[in-house]
Amino acid sequence: MEGHYLVGNQGVYKVQKILGEGCFGKVAKCTKLGSQEMYAIKIIANVQEGKEEFESMKLIQVLDPEVDHLMKMYECFSFQNVICLVYEILEESLEDFLNKNECEATPLTYVRAIAQQMFQALKALKSIGVVHCDIKLDNIMFAERKSLKFKLIDFGVAVETKELPIGAEIQATPFRAPEVILGLPLNESIDMWALGMVLACVYCGNYPFPDDYDYETIRAMVQIFGLPEEELLSAGLNTQEYFTWDSSVNGWRLYTAEEYTQRTMSNPKELMWDHSPVGPPSSVEGRCLCGWNHDDRSCHRSRRVEMGLRDGLDSLPFWSFSW
Repeated sequence: MEGHYLVGNQGVYKVQKILGEGCFGKVAKCTKLGSQEMYAIKIIANVQEGKEEFESMKLIQVLDPEVDHLMKMYECFSFQNVICLVYEILEESLEDFLNKNECEATPLTYVRAIAQQMFQALKALKSIGVVHCDIKLDNIMFAERKSLKFKLIDFGVAVETKELPIGAEIQATPFRAPEVILGLPLNESIDMWALGMVLACVYCGNYPFPDDYDYETIRAMVQIFGLPEEELLSAGLNTQEYFTWDSSVNGWRLYTAEEYTQRTMSNPKELMWDHSPVGPPSSVEGRCLCGWNHDDRSCHRSRRVEMGLRDGLDSLPFWSFSW
């Protein structure tokens, strides 16, 4: 692929380097002939998916990429049975940044900068009625490391708020909002939830909630914040996958891990260590991004979980926060 040429509508691009690959295709670092400017070209093998991403990008074309901290797209073209989307080239993602820095504590200046700029991005998206639907560490990138400028990228699954599907499996699991899991009506607040999870990850170095199974995620939320309001559970399309109506208390309760395992025939290891009724957990059971166990005192970020994240979460009016 390196050294190949891509013929676009606004010029001819030479592939210098493959930056990454995924199920969608490849991202290549390219130069335009006659210019030293660098571009990131997303090469999508599935033509329909490529067209859908282009349509999603058209939704945000009225916004200012610089003011609103959104990735800028220059053009889209078809070449040799693939779709090519030409974007500005950025530095590294938050995922790569955290992995490179292992367990070093992330400065609060970074967390504040990410929060302020992504809040502006979400405010801009809300102003035009668009939801990103896939905010995660991979999709927030450094635009300029020295000045702490960040941008939100990858609008491949972005939709208009009015078109948000109820009951569909959207968002990456560690960043999935509870209303998505329960199958409740959705709005732009699911992006705010996902951003909150991103900020927690950056600050602490671990995912705040277990995420191998949605049951684990909901169970951890209930352990910390208590049950959602009855009217929310009654309205959820997926509520009965995780909760049951208990006539003895005339209300909903979460399935115990044992009940859930029996109902679904699943056997996730995370459910096996505790079959007790839901109660306050002894620690946040999030998965550490850097690979350390939370009991390992070598992990600086695990101390932040114990000293900061938990105290902050306990004070939030949780079930009304996202919904």
